[in-house]
Amino acid sequence: MHRGLIRIAVLAPLGLSAGACYGPQHPDYARYEYLYVDGAFQRPYTEFPSGTQRGGWKCYDARVSREFDCTFVRGGWDQYQFIYRPRR
Repeated sequence: MHRGLIRIAVLAPLGLSAGACYGPQHPDYARYEYLYVDGAFQRPYTEFPSGTQRGGWKCYDARVSREFDCTFVRGGWDQYQFIYRPRR
């Protein structure tokens, strides 16, 4: 029994901290403004941002469960499931 408590005491904080490492859950319309969701533009947007307008947007790729800064994306926008930024 003593070993079981030690395992719980050691592993529980690791599990909680690992859960905090994962990115945001999408879509979350309360926290984020979406430009593009699963192949469709969201109103009022009709095209992908260009130039410095890309700076505030994040591109989320669900296949690898990662978000990328859209500033460095040069094409292939349709590969991303979500393009979003925090609500202002």
